[in-house]
Amino acid sequence: MKKFWQFLVSCLTNERGGVPVGGDGGAGAGGAGGGANGGSGASAAAAITAESLSALQGDSFRGVLPKEIAEKPYMKDVNTFGDFVKKFDGAQTLLGQRTTPDDKATPEQWKEFHSKVTPKTPDDYKLPDVIEGVNPEITKKGVEAKWLKSLFHSAQLSPHQVSTLYPQFMKMISAAEAADKKAGDERFAKLSSDVFKDQKDTIITNAKKFMATHIAPEMQPMLNELGEKELTLLIALTDGMAKKFTGEDPFRGGGAGAGSGGGETKEALIAQMQAIQKDPVYTDPFQDRPKHAELLAKMEVIRGKLKKIQGGA
Repeated sequence: MKKFWQFLVSCLTNERGGVPVGGDGGAGAGGAGGGANGGSGASAAAAITAESLSALQGDSFRGVLPKEIAEKPYMKDVNTFGDFVKKFDGAQTLLGQRTTPDDKATPEQWKEFHSKVTPKTPDDYKLPDVIEGVNPEITKKGVEAKWLKSLFHSAQLSPHQVSTLYPQFMKMISAAEAADKKAGDERFAKLSSDVFKDQKDTIITNAKKFMATHIAPEMQPMLNELGEKELTLLIALTDGMAKKFTGEDPFRGGGAGAGSGGGETKEALIAQMQAIQKDPVYTDPFQDRPKHAELLAKMEVIRGKLKKIQGGA
């Protein structure tokens, strides 16, 4: 406080031409002819007190301060000595406060600190549409995943933190999915070899052609999501149904009815196709998936027989 008072005294004396607050330059206590102590006639300087400073208001108070201080924006609401003291005390308090919580800070203090850099809502986070080295489909899913932005907001991450964390996170996800797909392909290759033996390549190639022809386009992407067990089972099911219901082996070529059409006429085959097409399950696989697959297999075999007859004719 000593320096604070020295600052005020310096301001008051300099601005008032060397006369402290409270003195008017008039006759002193000893009179013009000299006092008991042999004074020279000049009045003694009045002491600077809180009362004398408090007597100054508004521009009068700011007028005793150096011009470069009085014109500062933060001095606009300083109208009295009391205001000045409060402003000074507040500044000293802020200087003594920690700007960043330390290891002794409470969870509430950390929360308050992070709240200053966290967006108001999760939707305020801006995520990139393109990330180098990341599958575009994965990036699209990330942008559409509202739970991801909510997670960032719950953790009180700043936009800068998200702009650094999110691309790296998506690269890790993309790499993990690529590795998982590769491992799945390897498992499928081994399992299909165990099941189909030396006929594996022929059966899988023809089964994929069959499914590409008879599975609706909007459902085709589902095949890519099947695991090695499900895909092997689907191929085996299609292959098995073709042999069971036709007595032929369409995926391998040959069989009891191969090349002859089983003695069936063109009209008989067309009638069989029409009967299958009338079955509601044929056009709506959701009614009975196993039966729908059987009907598809039958229809494919009939088409093959019909083609042979027409080719022979």
